[in-house]
Amino acid sequence: MAVRTPAAARTRTRSTAESKTAFLVLLLPAILLETAVFFLPMVYVFVQSFFDWQPGFDSAFIGVENYAVLFTSADFWQVVGNQLFYLLGVPVFVFAPLVVGFALREKVPASGFFRSVYFLPAVMSPAIVGLVFRTLFATDGPLNAVIVGLGGAPVGWLTDSAIVKPVIVLLVLWAGFGTGVLIFSAAFSAVPSSQFEAARLDGVGFWGEFWHIAIPSVRPTISFWTMFQIVSLFLFMFGWVYVLTGGGPGLASATMDFSIYQTFMRFGFFGQAAAQSVVLILLIVASAALVGLVQLPRAIRGRRAAEGVVR
Repeated sequence: MAVRTPAAARTRTRSTAESKTAFLVLLLPAILLETAVFFLPMVYVFVQSFFDWQPGFDSAFIGVENYAVLFTSADFWQVVGNQLFYLLGVPVFVFAPLVVGFALREKVPASGFFRSVYFLPAVMSPAIVGLVFRTLFATDGPLNAVIVGLGGAPVGWLTDSAIVKPVIVLLVLWAGFGTGVLIFSAAFSAVPSSQFEAARLDGVGFWGEFWHIAIPSVRPTISFWTMFQIVSLFLFMFGWVYVLTGGGPGLASATMDFSIYQTFMRFGFFGQAAAQSVVLILLIVASAALVGLVQLPRAIRGRRAAEGVVR
């Protein structure tokens, strides 16, 4: 049995201290940058939400009046309803690239080519792509021209309040699909192929492998991609909405980030825009907490199972 000498213990302690110092040195710039560009502005906006904020001028303290105006506004609740509708697309945003990523794990001819094609929309600007689709889906655009040519009536893809949100959901799915495929493909590549080979020997088909082996193996990646999609729907929808519909018809397609922009830049209600920003952050935090609570029981069971194996 080896006995650790005092010199070895000191060396180990010094090495640990140096590792912690190096870790802090590498981490500190990221912490400072995150604080400067995110946390400090967030605190500033939170404080200003209690004022009749007039940038560059004296701003009177009005307490929760901005929030009262916000929560009694029918327009605000319509925008929140739109946001919840867009969130209904999250299961599709996750499931579709998950299935394709699993399918490409097999020996599909030119799988790299397909991944590149799928990923192409992710590197294109939403503004440019939005202009293309706005022309395509216009009342007198190519798509309606085909429909009329087949004897149908033109459809208000971007002007009908009952259709515009599903259309935007499909476009957002198309834009982010390739990124999801690449992420899930990378996750599946880390799963031992012996598991799938054993399943095939037992006669398990494609969907059996998918549900019973693939999904449990990449569950952390699924959780990550789900959370990323939720945050994206709250924070990164502005470009699509601004270019495609301008929030219309009326407010039928407006999102919270678009509404904050309109309130701040177009109407000049700076305090109300700050209050909306605070509510948006709270909704994102609540969504993250909800996803975490859903995953918590499974994580606890996995940890207990691992501890049982170790013991």
